[in-house]
Amino acid sequence: MANRDDYPEVIAAIVACLVSGDHAGADRGMAAIAYARRTVVKRPEIPPRLKIRVFRRDYWICRYCGRQAIFYPVMPLLGILFPEHFPYHSNWKGGQTHPAVASCTAVIDHVVPGSGGGAWLEESNLVTACWPCNATKGDLGLDQLSWQLKAVEESPWDGLSGFYPALWELAGKPANEAHPRWLRALT
Repeated sequence: MANRDDYPEVIAAIVACLVSGDHAGADRGMAAIAYARRTVVKRPEIPPRLKIRVFRRDYWICRYCGRQAIFYPVMPLLGILFPEHFPYHSNWKGGQTHPAVASCTAVIDHVVPGSGGGAWLEESNLVTACWPCNATKGDLGLDQLSWQLKAVEESPWDGLSGFYPALWELAGKPANEAHPRWLRALT
């Protein structure tokens, strides 16, 4: 499969072949990037305590790009505390959500995608990723993207998780079932 960085050029060549009537050339180009549909079992939810262990192990740093990532539950609290300056929408709706949410949120990624046979809940297959890297990687393997995992380097950065309990209180202890789960996971 072609590297994702090459998709625009490869697809442009396929379209050019189609428009010029070269269906055989278009077929050859499409064969080079063919993606076989497959049934993927529903992924199990990663327990909050396991997520926290991985985030802490990785010092809340994206293992793909090296960017500092922020503990997700901090974001809606900032939206409550600063609604005019830090808008937040639970579905990250464009124009309604501060860009830091999509660019800096810490997520857990599967190094070997579960859809590709990777262990869904095995800590050694889980890494901290920023949302943009996670979205780019999707269900691709590192080799398909020519990516390598960055080594874990000790850092004082904690993704702002240390401030989370105090922020939750400052925001008026919003009634959201996720907050108590995250608060328990952090202890």
